[in-house]
Amino acid sequence: MAEAKSPERLSGSDMSNLFAERGPIHVHVGGTIIVEGASPSYEQLIAHVEKRITLIPRFRQRIVKIPLGIENPVWGDDPQFDVRRHVRHVSVPKPGRMDQLRDLVGRVMSEPLDMERPLWQLYMVEGMSGRHAFISKTHHALVDGVAAVDVGTILLDATKGGTRIKLPEAPWDPDEPSPTMLVTQAASDRVRKPLRAAGRAARNAVAMPSQTAARVLRTAEAVTGLASGGPRVPKSPLNVRIGRDRRVAWARTDLERLKRARAIAEGSTVNDVILSVAAGALRRFLDRRGDPVPDYLVALVPVSIRRPDEKGELGNRISTIMVRLPLTEPDPRRRLERIRDETKRLKESDNARAASLIVEATGWAPPTINRLLSSAMARPLLFNLVVSNVPGPQQPLYLLGRRLLAIYPFVPLSPQNHAVSIGMISYDGRIFFGLAGDHDVVPDLDYLAEALGESLRELPVPRAKPKKKPAAKKAPPTKASRSKRAVARVKAVATKPAHPKRSAAGKRKR
Repeated sequence: MAEAKSPERLSGSDMSNLFAERGPIHVHVGGTIIVEGASPSYEQLIAHVEKRITLIPRFRQRIVKIPLGIENPVWGDDPQFDVRRHVRHVSVPKPGRMDQLRDLVGRVMSEPLDMERPLWQLYMVEGMSGRHAFISKTHHALVDGVAAVDVGTILLDATKGGTRIKLPEAPWDPDEPSPTMLVTQAASDRVRKPLRAAGRAARNAVAMPSQTAARVLRTAEAVTGLASGGPRVPKSPLNVRIGRDRRVAWARTDLERLKRARAIAEGSTVNDVILSVAAGALRRFLDRRGDPVPDYLVALVPVSIRRPDEKGELGNRISTIMVRLPLTEPDPRRRLERIRDETKRLKESDNARAASLIVEATGWAPPTINRLLSSAMARPLLFNLVVSNVPGPQQPLYLLGRRLLAIYPFVPLSPQNHAVSIGMISYDGRIFFGLAGDHDVVPDLDYLAEALGESLRELPVPRAKPKKKPAAKKAPPTKASRSKRAVARVKAVATKPAHPKRSAAGKRKR
């Protein structure tokens, strides 16, 4: 009999997301997938989901708390797992417009996930003319935007014909951890983790002896600064008390257009362009509402710190940078230049390392300290809003043989006093914007989506270089053309003089 595998413990970043889930604050990510054609049957979808979740056991696991709370919880198999609790079948009313779908998405995202079950849901939506949709909802502690967008992505295929998956021969047998085993493992981890962390620090110090002391001091100072309130954040009408209900709005553009826009400020990235577009849209939105427009808003921008050897693993491996969005800068070129310069500086800054350190430190600090550090990072005015960009696949994807037309992400409103978030994902040559807002604070969220379109159109994008047409290939000679050339060669030989004309000198010689 094989030895039972020890359950995986929640990371510090995962714990931060759990502690943020309180009252009207929901910390689930996800999105809406628009798919062409008629929907599959519910039973077809159930069979497809059951097959795919065998690839990622985490989707059949729930959070199991440790007795006495001496360590972070672990992921343990749910002995009562039933896929039909998580996969639902709904319909929008006639005529099935996109605004009706958005209303449904808002209602689905307003409901928290059941913390006693695996932390995901999937809704199949019918009632849309010539297409259907899927709404996915996954807790941020389960999976981040870099490991996988959400539960919806494990259902997708790169080809219309699908992917063959070899299923395990034996049926799934849940392995629920016992309280005794959890306490024993937790006590062991409490001893080992600080020692492992100290060992890593020592190895790094040996590898970089001339840099370590100064870097530690600078990072420690940055940690103190973040914990005491971080950078100065202006007041705005987007930073007020929010409730539990959500609404969403959507926009889209061509990825190639944003890539070409990088040329207006040399050294810019696509993410810089997106932040610049967001700044222009927020300025228009606040101005249209009649609200005062601050000089800048501070955007929390997630940055992946996932190592190459961690690709494909679940769990959060992200840090953040706090970017000032220059709202009062009317010139789109100058606005992009300012954001380019700031993001370049921030990615190597001590504040970015400090944010990462606070999250990673919670991986081995006692749960009480976890709460304190998480609170330090979740101060109400540490930032004004989240702006998240997830790179997606640039080729068509399929779900049960039906092509995906669009993917609109959902970024949660967390912590309290944050009424708007902006998420983006690139897919098949396009960028899709998913805006989330508090239902009552921003009833005009559609105006922000319109403002994004206006901000995109004001970019002085260089024209695309015309593609060189490949040289036309000569058609292979036909039998008739070969015959004609052969006849021409025969005629040329027949009409050729037998002797070349002699020169005058030759004639005289004869």
